[in-house]
Parts: sequence; structure tokens; C-alpha cells
Amino acid sequence: MASSRGLPDTLIDELWRRAVAGIGPFAGAAAVADDAMAATDDDVEAAVRRIVGSHVRLAASTGLLSSLGGAATLVVTAPAGMTGLYLLSTRLAAAIARLRGRDLDDPVTRTAVMVCVLGADGVELAERTGLDMVNASLLSGLRRLPPEVRAQLDTRIGYRLTSRFTRRGALNVTKLLPVVAAPIGAGADAMTMRTVATFAQAHL
Repeated sequence: MASSRGLPDTLIDELWRRAVAGIGPFAGAAAVADDAMAATDDDVEAAVRRIVGSHVRLAASTGLLSSLGGAATLVVTAPAGMTGLYLLSTRLAAAIARLRGRDLDDPVTRTAVMVCVLGADGVELAERTGLDMVNASLLSGLRRLPPEVRAQLDTRIGYRLTSRFTRRGALNVTKLLPVVAAPIGAGADAMTMRTVATFAQAHL
């Protein structure tokens, strides 16, 4: 029987699997977190800062590379760039969760990480699902949700991410101009990564 899971759920599954376990030379979140702890003599917050800095730099460099070439490469590079950006974002948030003692095998942790990847949009979706973000933390609020309701939130997050893959607004227009596209792409992706880091540090 064919799976009833659609593209949004599959997207979440794949982002999570590759961000946590790694793929090829791309190390997974647990390995990144453990390496950061070793490099900072087990200082959790120093390790968090180290990971944030490295991921912001990576986002800037991948944004730069995916924006080079202008219109001639736009069709090829835009999907790859978005995939790389959200894979990095998911790994960043998952690594912070790991450093804070969260279990990456816990589906509640996964949902919380993906909320942080979406930033303000993710918080909005969580609140619309029924979370009281004023009187409860994200993780405690998610634990109070019935599993089926949390699954619905996962699907909504997947839909929001899928829509982002197909639109980048004005940034897509700037990619038609190679002279300005590279620094704008790098700056935008670095800013996105900083935003994810801010939400992950606050909520995980």
C-alpha cells in the first residue's frame, strides 16, 4: 500500500535524517555538538557560540556560491541553495538542542527544532496549533499536545518550508544580476542562520 505521507512530511523527514545523521562529508548534529564541546573544554554555552559562528560562516559561503552565475544558473542553483540553507539550519538547531541535553531521538525535540528553523513563522504555527508560548516553554508546550496534534504541526511546518523552496521574493530577482547577487545571497543566508540560532538558543 502506498504511503499516505505527502511532500511536506517527506521534506521534514529528510531534513531531520540528514541533519542529525549526516550525509557523506556533512557531519551530523550530534558529531558537530560533541566536537564543539571537546573544543571548548565542555563549556556548553561556549560550544553553542562556536557552532553558531561556524554555521553563520557556512551559510554565507554557501549563499555566495549558490548566487554566482546570475540567470544562467538560477534554475539549478536556487533549489540547491535552499536545500543547503535549511539543512544547515536544521543541523544548527539540532546541535544546540543536543548541547542543551535534549534527546534527538525524541519526536518532540524534532518538532521544536523545526519550529526554530522557521523562526517567527514556526512560532506562529505553534501558537495556532494551540501552544501557549506566553506561559509555557516551546518544549513543555509541545509535550502537552496530543501526538496527533503535534503531527499536524509537523505537516504545517513542512508545508511552510515547501512554500519557501518555491519563493524567495525579491532575492530571486537580484540573482539575475551577477554583480550584486553574490553578496546579497551570502548576506541573506547568513542573516537567516543568525535568526535560526536566536530562536534555537531561546527555545531549545
